[in-house]
Amino acid sequence: MKLCAGAGPSSHLSASVSDSEFAAVMAPFQDRISIAIAVSGGADSMALLHLLKRWTSANGVALTALTVDHKLRAGSAAEAKQVGTWCADMGVAHEILTWSGEKPKRRIQEVARRERYALLQDWCIRLGVADLFVGHSRNDQAETFLFRMSRGSGPEGLSGMPLVNQRDCISVIRPLLNIERSRLETTLRLAGQEWIDDPGNADERFARVRVRQKVKLLEGHGVPVSTVSETARIFANLRQARETCVSAVATRSVTLYPEGYADIDRRELKNATNETAIGIVSALLKLIGGRDFAPKRARQATLCRALVDPGKNFVRTLGSCVIAAEGDRVRLWREFGTISDKVSLEGPSPLVWDGRFLLHINPSKVPNSTFISALGRSGWEEIAGDVGTKFRRIPGPVRYGLPAVRREKVVLQVWHLGYRSERVSDDIIENAAIRARTPILQPPFWVA
Repeated sequence: MKLCAGAGPSSHLSASVSDSEFAAVMAPFQDRISIAIAVSGGADSMALLHLLKRWTSANGVALTALTVDHKLRAGSAAEAKQVGTWCADMGVAHEILTWSGEKPKRRIQEVARRERYALLQDWCIRLGVADLFVGHSRNDQAETFLFRMSRGSGPEGLSGMPLVNQRDCISVIRPLLNIERSRLETTLRLAGQEWIDDPGNADERFARVRVRQKVKLLEGHGVPVSTVSETARIFANLRQARETCVSAVATRSVTLYPEGYADIDRRELKNATNETAIGIVSALLKLIGGRDFAPKRARQATLCRALVDPGKNFVRTLGSCVIAAEGDRVRLWREFGTISDKVSLEGPSPLVWDGRFLLHINPSKVPNSTFISALGRSGWEEIAGDVGTKFRRIPGPVRYGLPAVRREKVVLQVWHLGYRSERVSDDIIENAAIRARTPILQPPFWVA
């Protein structure tokens, strides 16, 4: 474990982050009661911890620091404990979350990031904390921009990271996106606070590390981090404007049903700009297909050209969705044959199923060995005689893709169909909602 030492007061005072500057960034979040912060022990997260500690003390907000021990290298446990010691010195509650699953041999950083956020989100849900603060800085924003540009991302990807990102039941908040890492390090030095230098940050096997080196090269050629991050900000403003427009047009043109399918008015879509039409299609493919990313833009554009031609009727699949166009209406639903998600009910509630639905479970009502999977044709035939008439309006292919609680092969509950087996006395799923992602269901991109 390599520690970087704080040096105490120096001539760099003007470069530090003051309490008043940080308070201005935190103004939208003053009504919080309890918050959490992810702290790896690196300079960015330790600086955010110091700033948040002073801010929460001044505003009467409870603060808990969370450190994820990925168990990917020797010394990770000692580093997590060291963070705990620093937190204790500051009077901040601290918990270590351990990733105990099987470790990947490929795409290590990508998988570790996904597991890290899953652990952090599960903790927040269990403890009822709605806001998770993370220490991404302006340097991280610049690196994200260059990384995505090197991968051929479009305008949406080049917008970088938002100030606030809604992840189901929690908000991930990045208050340092407009502050450079050098200023954060100065803030720590002035406080006499050490931090951990992660050796992984120098391992050029990882794409992120190679991008970080390119940022340094750009700085050496007179292109500062601020210029790169400001370019990302331009794309972020464009994305915000686009998503605002998409939301407005979708209000007129899209009918989204709670069972996870949607209708589009082709006449309204034809009257929209090409960019807005693609935005609506992209948003729906992600929502209904349960994916974090839409299909390639070229395939979306091809689909849009067919959708805005009312005389062209067709059925096709894209992004795990079925798209059926007839007359003035387009209907999209989840492609049943691509659903494979089988989720145990032993985890925390709410849980995400198939990337589409957020399911709120009553843990006291869960029988042993129960799980959730797609209802399917056989499941529908099993319960069809007990499903009320009003639920039969739901198209057949949509019914097959709904989440069903099962024990072995027996269907115990299908919340969307109002069905509960006589084998259970109370609802296991208490509520189910389409995940609030994309500008159709959540506010537009929040520019830092």
